[in-house]
Amino acid sequence: MLKPYPMNDLKHIARLQDKHPHINELINAFDLSTERGQVIPNTYDADRHLFSLFYNGKDNTKNTTPRKDVDMQELVRIIKSKKLKNLPKKERPYITPYGTFHKRKNNSCTRFNNDLICLDYDKLLPFELNYINNHWKEHKSTILSVISPSGNGLKVILKAKHGFKQNELYDGLKANADLFTLAKKEADVMQFVLSQPMFIPYSENPYFNPSAEPMNVEFNPPGKVHPSVPIKVDTIKVESTKNTSRVNRFFTTRVNMLLESLQQRPLDMGTHNFLWSVLMRIYPYLNQHTAVQEHE
Repeated sequence: MLKPYPMNDLKHIARLQDKHPHINELINAFDLSTERGQVIPNTYDADRHLFSLFYNGKDNTKNTTPRKDVDMQELVRIIKSKKLKNLPKKERPYITPYGTFHKRKNNSCTRFNNDLICLDYDKLLPFELNYINNHWKEHKSTILSVISPSGNGLKVILKAKHGFKQNELYDGLKANADLFTLAKKEADVMQFVLSQPMFIPYSENPYFNPSAEPMNVEFNPPGKVHPSVPIKVDTIKVESTKNTSRVNRFFTTRVNMLLESLQQRPLDMGTHNFLWSVLMRIYPYLNQHTAVQEHE
């Protein structure tokens, strides 16, 4: 049986406050004091970063109900926990780095970490991983940098006063994604989604800097193209670009296949009619204005 803490002992109450931060909300809301009339200090820090921790002890990939809220220090303790070392990926706990949620949905955010940016790099070669990890470890705005469970990725949490609201976070960070591109490796833009999970990796010695400073950079505003405005296609940029989207690659492959079939067709086999058929099939792909982004 647990022995209750005496309410007149501020030291015991301070320990409870450190272990259970939500006690401060009760203290602040009800102006609590000890039995001796001593005012219980509210140590709640409005700038403190809190995350929702999701863990159910089984397949955690489909879990959308948080277990509890944790702060940055507790997150680091979890990362160092040997219980994570051999835990299968699907059973790994995860956090929502952009705040706390009562359900893992964008519209269920209860507290927004409006000065954090979470980065996720995947499928890195060893020298790329080493370079990007060292870059962020030396950056004054990096709070946390840790190698992902796969061993070929990196998870980074930065401090930055980007100024984006909850509903514009994804578009805002995506508009500034070039700030986080290193060694020609782009950060996964899905990690810019408000409720996107960050699965917790194991590390004996993660890089952790609780005194990180906000990034000294001017962020571009969220970039959106109004759906009623057609996107102009710059054919020169399209022809020279190496950053073609998946949709454009499909169109290009399809057109090339049709042209190759035309080139291989014998001249004495009704080529005129076949050519007309091929052109009619190519035209929809050439007319796909929505397939190309202006920046490509």
